[in-house]
Amino acid sequence: MYVISINYKKAPLEIRDRFAFSREEQAAFLKRCRADGRLARSVILSTCNRMELYTQFPDEAQDKATETEDIQRRWEWMEEAVCEAKGISMELYRQYGSCYCDTGALRHLHRVASGMDSMVMGEDEILGQVKHAYYLAMEEGCTDFALNTIFKSAITCAKKIKTDTGLSKSSLSVATLASGRILGFLKEHHRAGARVMIIGITGATGSTVMKNIRGYGGISIIGTSRRHNADGQVIGMEGAHMIPYEERYAWMGSCDVIVSATGSPHYTVTSQEWQQARELARRQGEAPAHTLWLDLSVPADIDKQVGAYGLLYQMDYFRELARSNNEKKQKAKKSAELMIEEQLDSLKKELFFHQMLPKVPLMKQAAQRFTFEQILYRVRDASEYEEMEGFFHALGKALEGES
Repeated sequence: MYVISINYKKAPLEIRDRFAFSREEQAAFLKRCRADGRLARSVILSTCNRMELYTQFPDEAQDKATETEDIQRRWEWMEEAVCEAKGISMELYRQYGSCYCDTGALRHLHRVASGMDSMVMGEDEILGQVKHAYYLAMEEGCTDFALNTIFKSAITCAKKIKTDTGLSKSSLSVATLASGRILGFLKEHHRAGARVMIIGITGATGSTVMKNIRGYGGISIIGTSRRHNADGQVIGMEGAHMIPYEERYAWMGSCDVIVSATGSPHYTVTSQEWQQARELARRQGEAPAHTLWLDLSVPADIDKQVGAYGLLYQMDYFRELARSNNEKKQKAKKSAELMIEEQLDSLKKELFFHQMLPKVPLMKQAAQRFTFEQILYRVRDASEYEEMEGFFHALGKALEGES
């Protein structure tokens, strides 16, 4: 299997947006792939953080590509198809794209489906997105035994990881914990067109929170900064509406979530000025019913009294949660990686066995001319040491307990 990918690790939001496929576009693309022939066995995955094309080439079983130029040519066919569909130059793709093949491609899919490759490790949404992409490819007649087996393996493995490890139950850093709390709060209150203000968005913590939540639909991010360039935008803050720090109260009353991560020695939000901002938003009909406050600074940025008007979480809460979750997450990550490798071993054996099945009748017919001992000697003479060792080890395990 081969994979090409545009994802959050190398591509900024505006590039990912250009490569994004709607469901209708995915269906149309798969129809073109099927008609093309070379890419007839393909699955396309498109989310806010990645666009990926998974392809099993028709001749893969009989004519496995081993030369670098053959592998490169297949990636190029995939890249050309995606770029043509989106009207984007190949040069732009190659600036931001990644490629995988064979075991690397299988491992990548399993990591993606389980959330191991997500911006917020262990997040649950990606598994559903992988399933939807796979089901759409099946509906369009773009899967075969190999792709069906591969995607079912990835989905099964992801479910097992989520059930048997704590990967989906914890986050590593204060920023990722805060991001998860924001997304959970907005989902709980079903707020359409939600606004999140991040005071100190250009700092390490504020920018991480912004990057973790900006890809989710229905969220508008407002960032404050004391450093602006000529057009008011701050480099690296694409996807956020930037305002001067001094104007924060004019926007704050209409925000569902207010995050502060400045490290300032003074309050960035006081109770009195917040009440005035809230009252102004209420009169304009823009005040949300519920407000979440996240104070990610030491000393505190937010006046504790604002907690009377919503939920307020301060740094000590996130630090303790991060400390305990960090230990759990590292154990869960190691367990998940081992589970993926075990699943890959089973998957590759199943794919290889299926590939060999048509040859079994001929092998059986040929084997009938020899005694069992003669077959063993022929295996010895025809094999490298590692192959012979593996054969006898597997044969011994298969016959273990027989008499």
